[in-house]
Amino acid sequence: MRIDSPGLTTDLDLLCLQGSTVTDLGDHLVVRTEANPTFWWGNFILVPTAPRSDEVERWTARFEAEFPDARHRAIGFAQPDGDSGAWAAQGWDVEVDVDLATTSVPAAAVAPDGIRLRALTSGDDWEQSARVGGSDTPQDRRDGRLVFERRRAVAQRGLVESGRARWVGAFEGDQLVANLGIVRLGDLARYQDVVTLESHRRRGIAGALVRAAGEWALEDPAVGRLVIVAEDGGPAIGLYQRAGFVEVARHVGVSRTGGQWPDTTQ
Repeated sequence: MRIDSPGLTTDLDLLCLQGSTVTDLGDHLVVRTEANPTFWWGNFILVPTAPRSDEVERWTARFEAEFPDARHRAIGFAQPDGDSGAWAAQGWDVEVDVDLATTSVPAAAVAPDGIRLRALTSGDDWEQSARVGGSDTPQDRRDGRLVFERRRAVAQRGLVESGRARWVGAFEGDQLVANLGIVRLGDLARYQDVVTLESHRRRGIAGALVRAAGEWALEDPAVGRLVIVAEDGGPAIGLYQRAGFVEVARHVGVSRTGGQWPDTTQ
């Protein structure tokens, strides 16, 4: 099945590197991450077309057949047009993601005073990364989110130790206040999980991290393009565009929990 979005294709490559399986069933893909069943976008189906109003029941039933024990529903569509409103009207959360890319080192950005950038290396670094990843979760869901984030940190650390990836952290003293990852995938390098503590946002830290990670990725002469994905209309897009990234594709994800399904962690 052909997928033109570099954001989606690198998503699939990264998931496979971290132990997920991708099964091509002709008119859709089934992506499964048995090591992290609460990872919504590690356990989903991916459709090569746009969302349609007359296919809500079809794709919901297909997801439920593949993931009968899941406490979430997650379906990706590789094309951005279509009738996302029909899904939203039936209680689905709809997110349009924008793929952005550049062939150059991102624009220069300097970390603010008191902030030091370095690669994550120690067990404490990765534990802090998990906690930063779950920092926006409401307190009553924090424990479940931390389980999810720690599982992801294990997979991310494996990518780093394989030599394919680097996770760069911004530290204030010994405290991790922001981090992101970047993974080399042949001629592409894909950014991952740009997260900053709320107390340290809008200070230029994310821009400095994007620059540092891009410099590392492009040290490999095989890498010709950097790819990053952001939510349409979200605050990150402007930052990435100022760093030199341009839009190259869009895709849609619909997800749902609650109601008849117990709440869980994305």
